[in-house]
Amino acid sequence: MKHFMLLAVMLIGLTIAMPSSVLAGNKRDARVAYVLKNLKLKSDVQEKFKPLLEAYLKELSDLKDPYKKLKNELEDAIAANKLTATQCDQLFEAKQKQEEKEPAVNRKHYAKFKTVITAQQAYKAMKLSDDKLE
Repeated sequence: MKHFMLLAVMLIGLTIAMPSSVLAGNKRDARVAYVLKNLKLKSDVQEKFKPLLEAYLKELSDLKDPYKKLKNELEDAIAANKLTATQCDQLFEAKQKQEEKEPAVNRKHYAKFKTVITAQQAYKAMKLSDDKLE
């Protein structure tokens, strides 16, 4: 039993020492790992919170996808500073649509977070979700 505990402690230590990007298969997984690590939740609470966080990040990502897709399609024109008026309008409208919907998504998931964690932790989770990851 002591050997198992020692092995478990060593694995946890290695997991914490590795950057989240090494552990995660994609950006969303890395963000989930980052938020959970910084919230320092008990394992039972973390188990309940993780699916809520994943759902929130997926919904945000889905909301941002149309703008990102359009931006990627126009990447050459953007880099060359040769966007047409129509393309500028499309980019502007796509970004506005995204930004109009974000507050509702944030409010909805903040309320869901508070069913599992404290308001302080929910607020911190929302802020951590916005952090730039390297």
